[in-house]
Amino acid sequence: MAKNPLKSRIENIEGSRIMIAPLNWGLGHATRCVPIIKALIEADKEVIIAADGYPLIFLKKEFPEQQTIDFKWTTIHYGKSDSQVMTMISQLPKFIYSIAKEHFALKRLVEKYKIDTVISDNRFGLWHKKIHCIYITHQVSVQIGRHSFMNKMAYLLHKWIIERYDECWIPDFEGDGNLSGDLSHKYPTPRNSHFIGILSRFM
Repeated sequence: MAKNPLKSRIENIEGSRIMIAPLNWGLGHATRCVPIIKALIEADKEVIIAADGYPLIFLKKEFPEQQTIDFKWTTIHYGKSDSQVMTMISQLPKFIYSIAKEHFALKRLVEKYKIDTVISDNRFGLWHKKIHCIYITHQVSVQIGRHSFMNKMAYLLHKWIIERYDECWIPDFEGDGNLSGDLSHKYPTPRNSHFIGILSRFM
């Protein structure tokens, strides 16, 4: 019987104190963190949940015994269709600032809470040179409009961010039978990528 790819990756996680931080953009990122948190607890890891807004409220209810941190994320707004490109460009300074702010905030959290490994669900700034850092995304190839050139630039920027991390977990299947299509398979995946299968809170 094939081994669960998520559990295989968790077996390789370093240390016992794991911080998991989902993006505050609806509840999708928080809900797909549920099976990861469950697997970490089963592996006798001490989980610290770092989130804000509704994701934090939701995960506190799901895991009332776990330590939580109110870790805010700077909201980025997306436009519609072709206006999305100009909206993203206009917010580029805010985007860069939010990454830098998260990155330096993480350094303080790592020291304060003695964190061994960070798992970031689509939060761009949570890499750290001194500890193991994992990034989760199903959208390696970011789609920001109908312009192929802009989509390629967005992919290259996202790839650069992903490769600041030690690992990138893609919640999908590799090759045929995948669900994310071009979002994860259009361009070459980053060199640190691992497909971990579909994630559901009911796993």
